[in-house]
Amino acid sequence: MTADTVRVPYTTQVARPAPRAGPLATDTHHHIFDDRFPSTGGKPPPQATAADYRSFRTWLGLSRSVVVAPSNYGTDHRNVLQSIAELGPDTTRGVVIADPGVDPGELRDLHSAGVRGVRVYLTKNRVPTAGELRVLARKVADRGWVLQLVAGSGDEVLPRWEAVLGELPCRVVIDHLGWTPQPAGAHSATAGTLFRLIERGHVYVKVSGFYLSSVTGPPAYSDVDAFATTVCRRAPERVVWGTDWPHPVALLRGEALPDDAALLDRLGVWLPDETDRERVLADTPTVLYWSD
Repeated sequence: MTADTVRVPYTTQVARPAPRAGPLATDTHHHIFDDRFPSTGGKPPPQATAADYRSFRTWLGLSRSVVVAPSNYGTDHRNVLQSIAELGPDTTRGVVIADPGVDPGELRDLHSAGVRGVRVYLTKNRVPTAGELRVLARKVADRGWVLQLVAGSGDEVLPRWEAVLGELPCRVVIDHLGWTPQPAGAHSATAGTLFRLIERGHVYVKVSGFYLSSVTGPPAYSDVDAFATTVCRRAPERVVWGTDWPHPVALLRGEALPDDAALLDRLGVWLPDETDRERVLADTPTVLYWSD
């Protein structure tokens, strides 16, 4: 292989993205799996360490990233904190899983270590009540963090939370295009909820995890690609982008991994305007995760 066709961990890519990303380009969604830290639930995918991810991030031409806690470690934050330290606290932020009753003092300590958000699953683990979500959102708002929500496959969950999410006092980031189902895409109830929420001004959509809801599958994920275009062009100021490296659900399912370079290239198709792409890759991540 040549210098421009080098394999990197947990992706099918072999070539660099066509356009080089800007100096503050950010992957706002990736995981680290490290057997130094015991899994508390579910079968973890193979090891995907901070060193593995560093080579991946560099290869994509990205300078910053947000390491997101997977469900496997529960509320044990050591994996996220160690990942921030190893990847560099100036270029890496973290999102952890925390219960509604989390002590504000613990959140203060996590902030000092580089954490800037709390992730909540709406379909597994300890799903909060609406009241509990409001309590957690208030604590997140007090720190200036984001509340990151992940739905799931099967029933459309997000529409049931629309009224609550629209009233939360903090900024909200919805993972993986809300798991908007295919082939309904932009015509689904979930899409309608997303479109209404992003108009509220505090809700953001993360363009990531195409393989989670795609019916057509790799390499193009053409069905989700169409919906991503709709979201990006409808509200580029409310969009962030992420890889979902190392693509844990695909690994556990034994599916083909995405070509992350190709998906980064697609951002140029979804958003032809360079200013809009810079906003998605750099400006909005700065506001959400590096504002202090």
